[in-house]
Amino acid sequence: MKVCVSIDMDTYREYQSLVDPDGKADGPSFYDDGIPRFLDLFDECGIRATFFMIGRDADLPSNRERVREIAARGHEVANHSHTHPYNFRSLTRDEKRTEIEQADSAIADILGTRPVGFRTPSLDVDTEVLELLAERDYLYDSSLFPGPFLWIFMLYGKIFVRHAGYQLGSLTAPLAPAQPYVPSATKLHRRAAPTAQGVSSLVEIPVSIVPVVGVPFYGTLMRMLGIRAFDLCLSAFGRRKRVLSYGLHLLDLVRLDGSSLEVAIRNTPGVGLPFERRRDFTHHVMRQLAKAGDAVPIRELASDYREELGMN
Repeated sequence: MKVCVSIDMDTYREYQSLVDPDGKADGPSFYDDGIPRFLDLFDECGIRATFFMIGRDADLPSNRERVREIAARGHEVANHSHTHPYNFRSLTRDEKRTEIEQADSAIADILGTRPVGFRTPSLDVDTEVLELLAERDYLYDSSLFPGPFLWIFMLYGKIFVRHAGYQLGSLTAPLAPAQPYVPSATKLHRRAAPTAQGVSSLVEIPVSIVPVVGVPFYGTLMRMLGIRAFDLCLSAFGRRKRVLSYGLHLLDLVRLDGSSLEVAIRNTPGVGLPFERRRDFTHHVMRQLAKAGDAVPIRELASDYREELGMN
């Protein structure tokens, strides 16, 4: 089984805008604090992962050095938009293009190579986004959250998120396949017909859901359920599934001690936990995932899948 571990590189600014828009926008550097911990943990476990970077974070020289270190240690750096708008589907086509292209250029300026994968902020994706990615020869998108629990997450967002316009994808997104697929040109949650697969150059790599029960195999939710529940969910995959995709955030290994954000998220389920609990859970999860299969960046999985379909 191929295991794809991904880290959304949302920073202090993104979380502050969600839970306390009027609070101070500065705080601990997620790049300087979280990235070294993730890289050391991945080295320990033999994991090669995918980091989804927000383009504007390239403005800080120290961030650029961290991104170079990510790539130097064998991981993928992919595109997570330029300014991380939480209403990506609501942007105009030109605004979406700008978000993709500016982050693309920022990453290429740091690493010397363009990214080949994309994830929308808050998984708010539509077919127009995929069209724009295909125009730029991206290999994959990883923005879908299949399964009925996404509807519950949408309710969670309404209760705990204070950001105006926050979206978690379309109401049909939960109907998407749980394994990698080539999306239809008109319906994102449907597979393209076999005869039409050559039309699209893009593969969708969704977040995995636990077999039978349909629970999203996602960092925030798994942390809410606890280590024992995570182990049970992981065992449910067995060896039948070809792909296991697990998503995290830099926040999972960042200290927030004394910051206004620490106070703001204290009562947010799955997020407002002490650093030690987030750290211990993340370490356990990575060790277990490393045992479950070959942990590779998403670009490798997407390239292999495209080759199987004769798309490369």
